Amino acid sequence: MNRARKLAPILLVLCLLSSLVLGQTEGQPEARIKELAGIVGVRSNVLTGLGVVVGLNGTGDSSRYVAGSAIMAATLQKYGLEISSRDLASRNIAVVTVTAVLPPFAREGDMIDVQVASIGDAKNLQGGYLMLTPLLAGDTIYALAQGSVSTGGYSVSSGSSLSSRNQSVVGRVPNGAIVEQSVDVNYDFGDTITLSLFNKDFTTASRIAYVINESVGGGAVPKDAGTVEVRIPEAYRDDPVAFVSLIENLRVVPDSVAKVVINERTGTVVFGEDVKISSVAVASGGLKVEVRAQTNVSQPLPLSDGQTVAYQNSDIFAEEETAGTFVLESTTSVGDLVEALNAIGATPRDIISILQAMKEAGALHGVLEIM
Repeated sequence: MNRARKLAPILLVLCLLSSLVLGQTEGQPEARIKELAGIVGVRSNVLTGLGVVVGLNGTGDSSRYVAGSAIMAATLQKYGLEISSRDLASRNIAVVTVTAVLPPFAREGDMIDVQVASIGDAKNLQGGYLMLTPLLAGDTIYALAQGSVSTGGYSVSSGSSLSSRNQSVVGRVPNGAIVEQSVDVNYDFGDTITLSLFNKDFTTASRIAYVINESVGGGAVPKDAGTVEVRIPEAYRDDPVAFVSLIENLRVVPDSVAKVVINERTGTVVFGEDVKISSVAVASGGLKVEVRAQTNVSQPLPLSDGQTVAYQNSDIFAEEETAGTFVLESTTSVGDLVEALNAIGATPRDIISILQAMKEAGALHGVLEIM
């Protein structure tokens, strides 16, 4: 009986911890651990190089940019391209940076995508062909890139008229690089493997450790907000790949910070699900001022010695726009807020200003992130 009484508080704490980890996740979307975390030691590598895109229809670098470009020619020679500055003086070619990501476990002969971007004054890379370009990490060549460049945009000009869509000086060469040298990945984890969370969060780390322990019988310990250490069971010591596959496919409900993300450049506003709103009244309106300038001509009287004079007349109009006012209760959801803002005809710029004011007033409970 005494032993049962001693164990009762411990069992109560365990039940409370279990409810904190799992009880508040009902109805929320689940994700596999492989979407939430990676394995420490398994990483990609960035490759870079300088290359030349040829075959452009008069949209490449200008002769003004490449004239006397001995430094550029020397840089290209460093990457194994024997091209003089005189050969570069043409609108049909462009000097570009070439980048690629070498994924882990990539082997010789594998194909990877390549990103190409102009570093001169080229107008359009569409239709061009990337000449053979070494891709390096440090002083070692890991891949060779070449192929047709696809930009997904266009830029057409005639005289002073210009029409463009998307980025025409940044392109992609799908499967444009061949891996020439692989990077060895240290896969000897010993007795443990370490998971690194993509989005650092204490709650998510605790849930991952809980789910792993429930599935494999213990051995997972969250070290901090971004790291979970998992001990490999004896049954999987000779086959760690199977164990990694097992835990990668376990499903966890991730937690996240309540956040509102604002992109002022595009006027885009994204609300997180957990953003809460307190009672607040919002009024939106402003003063519109318009100045109209008109050129008039003063004509002298007939047979007079006066001269024709042009002068400016300016008219100023001020109009106060009607402010839209609405009240939000403490139970207001994000959807209710959006509907209220749309009802008063708020533009994306107005919404950004209103959200910033609500945050300052303490009525918006969440992180306000401005990109």
